[in-house]
Amino acid sequence: MVSSLTGPTSDWASGGLWDMTERVQVITFIGAGGKTTCLRSITQEIESAGQLVIATTTTKVFPEKHFKAWRNLLPPLQDQENACFWYAKVEDESGKWVGPSIKMVNDALARDLLSIPKRFWVIEGDGARERKLKCWGPHEPQIPMFTKCAVLVVDRGLWGEILQETQVHRPERCQGLLGQVWNAENAWSYFLKSPVFAPRYGHLSWVILLNSPDECAENKESMSPKDLQELCHRWVGIRQDLDEQNHRPKHLRLAAGDAKGEKLQWFDLW
Repeated sequence: MVSSLTGPTSDWASGGLWDMTERVQVITFIGAGGKTTCLRSITQEIESAGQLVIATTTTKVFPEKHFKAWRNLLPPLQDQENACFWYAKVEDESGKWVGPSIKMVNDALARDLLSIPKRFWVIEGDGARERKLKCWGPHEPQIPMFTKCAVLVVDRGLWGEILQETQVHRPERCQGLLGQVWNAENAWSYFLKSPVFAPRYGHLSWVILLNSPDECAENKESMSPKDLQELCHRWVGIRQDLDEQNHRPKHLRLAAGDAKGEKLQWFDLW
């Protein structure tokens, strides 16, 4: 665990995405820089463990060849054995899969959470147009109400670089970060204005995942475990200025690594 007052108090934990999210039943990914990769990887992990799993989105995604497709307004049948991706229709212009409405997902989850055998759900709750960083409009993100763990994905390769407008989805929502070096201080400025610290999502367990493929040398060398600890220590200086009841989510974990393999490291701020 990590003390919110003094910083890390034990060794980091490591493993895959499913362990990182505590193997809860409903997990939603938001942000930019690898959400669909996360969705694909964690679905494979859950299925490999012999569990039933459904993937879906509350926005839209490019067709996923790694999943069995389930195109329907209703969720996959309870006896569906293989992992599948639930979507409602195909967008004519882009060819993207358009997910069911958030109400449809909430309704499906309400029924599913009471069913036997247990099914796991992994959900993409944000669109980022393949940018490296996501800022949010008033209607975003679209996180289903039965989510237990939400993951904010950020491209790890931004670390130490000057943030460019072309790297950000909805850059007009975070003008103060553009042209600045992406470091611990500016990263926390972003995190504090993100859904992670929004009161409406305060009941969730959150993970901030700094994602990059290990084979990408540019990203691999751009951030080290020391940098992740710097994020933790920067929090110590910030937290005293916050009203903990209004700003802190129930649980916050910082993680970094390659979402495609069991090579993630993390520690808990609280």
